[in-house]
Formats: sequence, structure tokens, C-alpha cells
Amino acid sequence: MNGRLRLLAATAALGVAATATLTVGCNRTPPPADEPPVAPVAVIPVDDSTKPADDSKHIITTPADVKMVTAVTPKPLSEAVKKGLVYLAETQQADGGWNQGGGWRTGDKGNGRVEGKEVADPSDVGNTAFALLAFLRAGHTATAGEYKDVVGKGLAFLCKQVSAADGDSLYVTDVRNTQLQSKIGTYVDTFMATLVLTEFKGLAGEHEQAVAAARDKSLDKIANHQTEKGEFAGNTGWASNLSWGIANKALSRAKMSGAKVNEQLLTRATTGVRAQAATGPWADAKATPGFGGGPGFGSARGGFGGGAGGGAPADRVGGSDAGVGLYGQSQSAANLRDSRNAVQGDLNKAREVLKKESASKEEKEKAAAVVDEAKKADKLAADGEAQLGKSIRDKGFVAGFGSNGGEEFLSFLNISETLLVKAGDDWTEWNNQMQEAIPKAQDKDGSWSGKHCITGKTFCTSAALLVLLADRTPFPADVLADARAVKADVKTESKEKK
Repeated sequence: MNGRLRLLAATAALGVAATATLTVGCNRTPPPADEPPVAPVAVIPVDDSTKPADDSKHIITTPADVKMVTAVTPKPLSEAVKKGLVYLAETQQADGGWNQGGGWRTGDKGNGRVEGKEVADPSDVGNTAFALLAFLRAGHTATAGEYKDVVGKGLAFLCKQVSAADGDSLYVTDVRNTQLQSKIGTYVDTFMATLVLTEFKGLAGEHEQAVAAARDKSLDKIANHQTEKGEFAGNTGWASNLSWGIANKALSRAKMSGAKVNEQLLTRATTGVRAQAATGPWADAKATPGFGGGPGFGSARGGFGGGAGGGAPADRVGGSDAGVGLYGQSQSAANLRDSRNAVQGDLNKAREVLKKESASKEEKEKAAAVVDEAKKADKLAADGEAQLGKSIRDKGFVAGFGSNGGEEFLSFLNISETLLVKAGDDWTEWNNQMQEAIPKAQDKDGSWSGKHCITGKTFCTSAALLVLLADRTPFPADVLADARAVKADVKTESKEKK
């Protein structure tokens, strides 16, 4: 079966009807251990001498004991996952990083796309970060697992790139013109590096100090360039909302993992996510049909290539979703859930204050405000997840742009990690679809490649693996406990209304 037939088989398994390809906004063109990673959180203190003058923007990592667990019992690694990991290990570059794995690039001086054997394809931060995250989810750290040497070399490359970056711009690399930068955001490397370096905290072995320094440098860059709306000027791209979503997730994961994140940063991110949701994928149920016949979610213009419309214009908070509902709604729902998860520690402390008879009136008022805010976040996350639960049963919505590109794989991951927290029927049905469909799109060499936009094998393979490994995503135990409690409360309220 050739690559095109495998893609169609995967599309059919997802319930997606084959559609004509449109070229609007995008050209077409040895087994590891089965046990999930043990993730004790070891926090490395920050050297205060590296603080910028404006302390209000600095993110400080502080010691914390956060119990990280999986939301469900992880399944054993599948053969598809094992083959994918072998592919990534074999394609790691001599410098320790990963390149795009082929495909087009943006030419210098704005002269369009360039591709072919003669076009340089150097290792870059974004692809390296996502490859490392795939190894981590499969149980491989810098000190454990068959691929520990691969991981160690990758972390060394990542840290070296971030360390060498200038101190002023939002860039953490001097590599330009990548597919990721062009399609999902100029500063995607920075956001991906921040997310992955945060997740490797305590799992980097001899690279621990370098990882901590690189993580803090990238977090400082985010702090220095975040706007009042929670956005980042100049982070443009065809579907730039996807990289913005990674930035928001990175901040939330940092807070959840025990880092003391400046509340101003999280407040801005949350404000932006809520503003996006208010005018976004599920805000307008009466949107007109898209070009491909799918219903629009949140815009008078629909989706392209048979997908349900997301329709976020470039000037909407969070950036453009390329008019593809899958991109917009998955990212928005994921970030609403991320925002709620991030306040769990504060909520726990507030509840303790409210129980104390010795707490002052002012302390109790502040604690009550935290509880009220968490309830609001619960409602917004639940609304997003409820709409997402409906949308994943819509063939046009799951089709995305009409065929699988890196953007589709990333959006599938957003959906998986969002629905996983409550691990209900929606998660089970969605995960079963993914476990059946994605392996059918795998190439003989163990890789996955995109059929439009982000086509490079490294990112597509990493993202596909992360979807298949989503059940191994760690969360703080109290986040999961509270999410399940909210789910029970919603059910009780529904029964009472009936």
C-alpha cells in the first residue's frame, strides 16, 4: 500500500469522506520499555543574578513536591509507536538535533518556497523539542530507557541553541524559514522549547542545570514579549493560533509542575484564551456552511476542504486558525482546560484558608475570590469540552483541511490531552478512533508525513506518536481529582433539572 492509500485508509477510519483538494492558503504537496515514565519533580533553583531588572516579569522556579500521575492506566507501547521511535532515533543528526525530515522551506528574501535535495535542512529547535517530547512520553529520559543517549544528545542540542540566543528578541534560534515557523508561528521554536524543557525538569540527568537555565531563559523571553492581551507581536503564520496555544500550555504546565509563575503572565494568558473563546470556534452556532460543506463554528466563513469552519481572522486574539475549525476549536478548548488546571495549587491553598477559624476576614475574602475564579474556569473548560465532544463526531470537523498535515496531528493531540483529564466517554471514543486510524497512515520506514502545509517527517512523526501516547501524559494528582469531581457535579445538576 503506498503512502497515499495509507492516508486514505486512515482518513476513512476517522470517518472522513474523501474530498477534493483545495489550495486556499496552503499548497499540497529494539523496542523501548512499556512502563510509563516515573516523573518525580525535582526543581532546580534559579541563579538570582540572571534576573532581569523588571522582577514582575521574571518566572522563578521554586522547590515543590508535586505528585504527577496519569489520568488513565497507560496501555503497552504498540508496534506502530516502537517503529516510530526507531525512525526518530535513526534520523537524529550528528549535532544531536532533528531537522524537518525533508519537504519545502521558505526561501530567503521572501521568494516563496524552495525544496529539493540541494536545499539545506539543518537541525532546528522546534522539531527537536517535539521529538524529545515523544521519547519522554514513551518512557525515555536522559537517565532511563533504551534511548537515553538519544535524549541526552537532544537535550544538549536544545540547551545549546537556547543558550546561544540573543537576550532581547523572542527567538531562541538563528535557524529561519522552517515549515513550523511559516505555518504555525514565527516564534514556535521558543514556545515548544519552553514546554519541553519544563516537562524534562528532574529527568535530564547531567543536563539538569543546562535544562533549568535554558527553560528560565525561554520563559523570560515569553514574559518580556507577552502583550496585555496575552499575545506575542509578530507571531504570524497560516495557523498561528496553534503556536500561541503551545505558549499558553507551556505557562500552565510550568505552574502545574511546581514552578512559581508570575500571576500577571497567567492572568494575561487566561484573559486572551477567554477572549478568543468568546468569539471563537463555538461562540456562533449559526455560522454559515464552509466551502467544503461543513458547518462553521464561530465565523460567517466556514472551513476549507470539507472541514468545519473555525474562521478565526488573523486579528482575533490568538491569531489565525486558517479558517479550519479543527485547528481553532481544539486549541481553544485545550487552553481553557490548561488555564483551569494551572490554578489548582492556588485553589487548594484557598480551600485550606477557608477552613481555618484563625484566618482573617481579608484572607478569607481573597480565598473566596480564588474559589469563585476556579468555578468560572471550570464552567468555561466544561463548555469547551462539551462542544468538542460534539465536534469530534462530525466527519467534516475531524477532516481538518481535508487531509493530514502536521497541523492536523497537532490538533488531534490538543483534543486528546483535553478530553483525557476527565477520561469519560468522549475520551474513550476519540482515543479509540486515533489508535485505529493513525497507525494506518504510518509509512514503511516507521515515519508519518504530512500531505499539506507541514509535511516534514520529524514533526508529523513526533506529533502522531504523541497522539498515540496521550494516555501517558502526566498531570498533578489533585488536578485530576478536582476535574472528576466537577464532572460528577455536572451530572448531578443535570439529573436535578430533569
